Amino acid sequence: MEKLKCRVVEANQFMLEEINDLYLKCREHLILNGIFQWDDNYPNKEYFQYCISEKILFVLMENEKMLGHVVMNEWESSEWEIISWEEANPIVIHSLMIDPSFQGKGLGKEFVLLCEKMGKKRGYSSIRLDAFSGNKKALYLYKVLGYEERGKVLFGSKPEGSQEYICFEKKL
Repeated sequence: MEKLKCRVVEANQFMLEEINDLYLKCREHLILNGIFQWDDNYPNKEYFQYCISEKILFVLMENEKMLGHVVMNEWESSEWEIISWEEANPIVIHSLMIDPSFQGKGLGKEFVLLCEKMGKKRGYSSIRLDAFSGNKKALYLYKVLGYEERGKVLFGSKPEGSQEYICFEKKL
């Protein structure tokens, strides 16, 4: 299989419907696999709209095809206050997703590496994120890429049995 030539672009308002459609496909794919990390409250179309307006939503493109998207900013959940982070000046990855029809081809890894390059270029010293403890593929990906586990948090807003998230950090 030929390697895709991907690039990351800042999302714009014209992409909102496609961004939301990709999210809905990803959420359905996760649910079919017994992973209940996303719901109607987060993320959602209004969240994506806000992230586009703040210029913090980035899209993984191959030619004109949207393969995934991610939010990157400095916001950290209050649940993270209990975590012993090691680096100052982090950028944070939120709601990273790859179109299910393109999963299993190394795009998640490529996308995270592109996020790391973007963070480093913007002067950040590390990347932080959390991943649902039931999403074994995501946990494996971050560990393979050298992200270090910093601790676990519980999100009370999530359904029972889907509240534990693992916090990761990687020095850039």
